[in-house]
Amino acid sequence: MDNNRLLMKMIEFDAGSPQRIQHFLKVHAFAKLIGEMERIPEETRQILEIAAITHDIGIRISEKKYGDASGRHQEQEGPAAAEACWAHWDMRKG
Repeated sequence: MDNNRLLMKMIEFDAGSPQRIQHFLKVHAFAKLIGEMERIPEETRQILEIAAITHDIGIRISEKKYGDASGRHQEQEGPAAAEACWAHWDMRKG
C-alpha cells in the first residue's frame, strides 16, 4: 500500500473542496509524525495513516443524504463510501 497513491486519490475525491483536502493532509501529517515519534510498529502505523487520510470520507454523502455532515451521519455513511472508493481505486495494486 502506497500512502502517496491514497493521498492522490483522496485529493481527486475531494477536488473542489480545498478545505477538506487541507484538513486531511494536516491530519495525516500529524498522525504520521506521532506514529513515527512513538515508534509504533510499521503495520500499525500504516493503519493509523490510512485512517487519518480517509477519516472524513463519509462527509459528501452525508451532506447529500441528510443535509449535514454530523459525526453520526458520517459514521453511518463512511464505511460504505470507503468500501466503494477502495473497490473502485483497487488500492491493493502497487
